[in-house]
Amino acid sequence: MRVLPCLFVSLVAIVAAFPAAGARAATLHVGAVSCDITPDVPSFLAGQFSPRVSQGVEYPLTANALALESREGDKPLDSALVISVDTAVVRASFLLPIREAIQQQLPDFDLGKLIVAATHTHSAPPTKDGAYRQQEGVQVPSEYVKFAAARIGAAAKQAWDQRKPGKFSYGLGHAVVAYNRRAVYANGTAVMYGRTNDPNFRAIEGMEDHDVNSMFFWDAGDKLLAIVVNVSCPSQEVESNRLLSSDFWGSTRELLREKYGQEVTVLGLCGAAGDQSPHLRYRQAADDRMTKLRNLQRLQEIARRIVRGVDETFEAVQNDKQEDVVVKHLSAVVNLPERLVTEAEYQSCKAEAERLKANPDDGRGNWNARVVARYERLKTDPRPLHPTPVNVLRIGDTVLCTNQFELYTDFGVQMKARSKAVQTFVVQLANGAAKPQPPAEASAEVQNYWLYGSSGTYLPSERAVQGGGYGAVIQSNVVGPEGGQILVEETVKMINSMW
Repeated sequence: MRVLPCLFVSLVAIVAAFPAAGARAATLHVGAVSCDITPDVPSFLAGQFSPRVSQGVEYPLTANALALESREGDKPLDSALVISVDTAVVRASFLLPIREAIQQQLPDFDLGKLIVAATHTHSAPPTKDGAYRQQEGVQVPSEYVKFAAARIGAAAKQAWDQRKPGKFSYGLGHAVVAYNRRAVYANGTAVMYGRTNDPNFRAIEGMEDHDVNSMFFWDAGDKLLAIVVNVSCPSQEVESNRLLSSDFWGSTRELLREKYGQEVTVLGLCGAAGDQSPHLRYRQAADDRMTKLRNLQRLQEIARRIVRGVDETFEAVQNDKQEDVVVKHLSAVVNLPERLVTEAEYQSCKAEAERLKANPDDGRGNWNARVVARYERLKTDPRPLHPTPVNVLRIGDTVLCTNQFELYTDFGVQMKARSKAVQTFVVQLANGAAKPQPPAEASAEVQNYWLYGSSGTYLPSERAVQGGGYGAVIQSNVVGPEGGQILVEETVKMINSMW
């Protein structure tokens, strides 16, 4: 039976999540733990078309877990386990082993209450075999996944077991961390990281979101346990280096712990930032001069800005702690229409994939081959749908909502603007969906599609598709602007149903 491109949710789950019409305040219980997931052997580094092998460590890779539960007396009402991971993306190849490890450690925990989100560093190992041609002496990605998932599962159990009565506060600060990375030219085309000193440069394509959304969690004795920080920027300032690194989140955590305590767990969550980057797009000389005068490196400068945003919030909200906090958690699967491959796109990608077969280390070959596979699938599935997990977590008057894409900022701002929550935390690259296995008779191109996953995680705006360029072309995304708007509508419905 064909499932229409609309919200597909278990009604039983909704009824269980909403036992009464009104939201009841309850005692909040909190646990938080950080664990190191840095490999101690050379590993590939994800995020580029060409293979890079790590040559050391700049900032450790970590997973940071926050366990939340609301109780009425001894009766549990609702819960969440939020885990921020220093990795590029959270696809099925990583999510499923993490879920399995957590289920082994916490067999009674409802995995529908689990949120695993990537900071989107390009300086962490890939989590899918076959992304790069394997090299002797370099860790196999699936081996890294086993190592990391085991540690994340243990940390999740520790955070869950440590939960105790706590307090909560939240607030809004600001920092210039992200820059829209798409330059628009006189002929209407757009280029990611295009030159802005070109005479034909006319504009930066889209908006930027400079919110620093913060949550603070204390124990009953006012000891700070965890800080959640949500900025709409991928952690990619040093994305071309050959060092394992949590990028600007590494330096940010260091500064926050220096001020708020070395035992504080810091969860960095990436907001809607598919068209954003920490790389300076213009006025770079002026910015570099100020960083130099402050005697800082670029990662430290970014961290300084984020921490100032957190500090200004903390100063205002530290005496606004809440103990009776509503916690509601809803998970669903939204089936989004895929962006259809045209005949012209098929022919172009097919030619490019053939041309690049001679160079197997160039990831653009597979990038184009996956589009060929998508076009071939249209013969038997002319209106394909893309299952997209969405979690919506209400904590007091705030809400945290997730999606699995590199979501363009336009969509995230829509969610924030239309949300009934006082403050909305949009989190991208979370809970990447698993795909079913291909039929045994599938062609080599289709097998390739399933081996490497979808051809891109970007979900672009309409104006980006019109401008073209990396991040908006068919190779870069499976879901287009139509699906993005449906994602907005369904997420907003889920959010507002909680009020």
